[in-house]
Amino acid sequence: MLTKKSTGDTPAGSPLARRLQQIELWPMINCKTANLRISMWFLIPVALATGMLAATIAVGGFIGVPGLMYIIGATSIVASATELVIAFVMGLGGTLIWAYYGMVDIRLVMIILAGSLFGVQLGAIGTTYVKDYMIKYVMALIMLIVAVSRFFAIPKYLNELHVTSFADGAVSLMTQFSFGVMCFALLAGATIILVNLFKARSYERVAAARG
Repeated sequence: MLTKKSTGDTPAGSPLARRLQQIELWPMINCKTANLRISMWFLIPVALATGMLAATIAVGGFIGVPGLMYIIGATSIVASATELVIAFVMGLGGTLIWAYYGMVDIRLVMIILAGSLFGVQLGAIGTTYVKDYMIKYVMALIMLIVAVSRFFAIPKYLNELHVTSFADGAVSLMTQFSFGVMCFALLAGATIILVNLFKARSYERVAAARG
């Protein structure tokens, strides 16, 4: 049965998340770390979308993090940390399957993993010092730029499906531009986070010196 909460608790997150948290639809899940209470039926669609996109185009986090923030009502830090754990578990399962079929290049894995581990540490520190709204801005910026990037990649896919017949030169140019835009999105996001991280650390040192 669908009813509204009669308690005086103020739900967290976006207006949509607050509205969903007010709906009592059994079973209700209490998330202590995220400081929210919500029906499992609102968690399932986010989980399914995250898993489907992770399995098909390897961008589950692009749905998982915004879903946790704007639909479930978790903070950006909790959403990011939760998504990392989800990605780890899903990645472990995928790794075992692909390794069984001999599709994992260990040398490539070690090189990328070495840089990724360093990046994860910076990211974890960044979410501690960078303000919550700035993380949301960065996420929105990256998603918008990547959407533009994918738009310029559409002609290539349409040609492969024999829906259109764009010239090879034009398709190659748009594909290169798409790749460049995607690289710009990643660099822009990382730069914004790092700049704000160093600013926050600088302010912290100044405040500690004055205190």
